[in-house]
Amino acid sequence: MALITIEEGIFYLLSNNLAVKAIVGNRIYPLKIGQDKLLPALTYQLITPMSIMAHDGKGGTANSRYQITGFATDPDEVRDLIEKVRICMDGYSGMIGGADTIKVQAMLPDGGYEDHDPVTQRFMRSRDYMIWYDEPII
Repeated sequence: MALITIEEGIFYLLSNNLAVKAIVGNRIYPLKIGQDKLLPALTYQLITPMSIMAHDGKGGTANSRYQITGFATDPDEVRDLIEKVRICMDGYSGMIGGADTIKVQAMLPDGGYEDHDPVTQRFMRSRDYMIWYDEPII
């Protein structure tokens, strides 16, 4: 059993959640979405990476902050989308993936924001997560 990256794990978790998928389909992107992409959509990005260190080097556990941002042309739709993300991710622990997996110890909510872009008419809402997960020791 090989480890997938935590980014692949986040994508896998969100894209396989029926409630999230019902709203965004396969429109889940790393970091940003293009202006020509259909909405609603999600992005995920690393905000703060952190590996837990042991006395002899890396300890095999990471505690990194990730941000999930929803985009839509309607404020109620983006709120509903991020609520579905919250239900999917808040407090999640366990293995994520198919044949290849990653072990997540906890996904803990840690803030967020809401915004509107008057030029593109996109509404945005995000949630930050502190994610504790196993990482390979190299």
